[in-house]
Amino acid sequence: APSTLMGLSGVGDTFGTCFGPLSRNRQLGYRLGKGEKLEDILASSTEVAEGYATSLSLVEFIEKKIPQGFRMDLKFPILFGVAEVLRGERTPLEGMEDLMLLPIRMEFFDAYKNMDQSKAKQEAKDADKADA
Repeated sequence: APSTLMGLSGVGDTFGTCFGPLSRNRQLGYRLGKGEKLEDILASSTEVAEGYATSLSLVEFIEKKIPQGFRMDLKFPILFGVAEVLRGERTPLEGMEDLMLLPIRMEFFDAYKNMDQSKAKQEAKDADKADA
């Protein structure tokens, strides 16, 4: 639920994962960013970085459940970018550079929070058209 993710426990968990020096997910990303190969990182790790398998599974789920006409790489650029790095399809630097080149646009949760539902739905449709 959005309240769980945006609540103290969800935000705290996210901050711990992103910034905590002991975070397994952060360590995996840090080592990838330094140029180590994923296979070497996984082979040398004694603990599991859950985000690795979770991000790949989530991309697979989205690709199966959402109609093919949608540009999911534009809807979820961070998630799809992370998956490409994990699959070895691009380097972390390439992924970051591509994210920085994306156009700035309003996030959907901001749209729904700050306007009535009909206007928010129209904004979402307009954003979809702009992404296509």
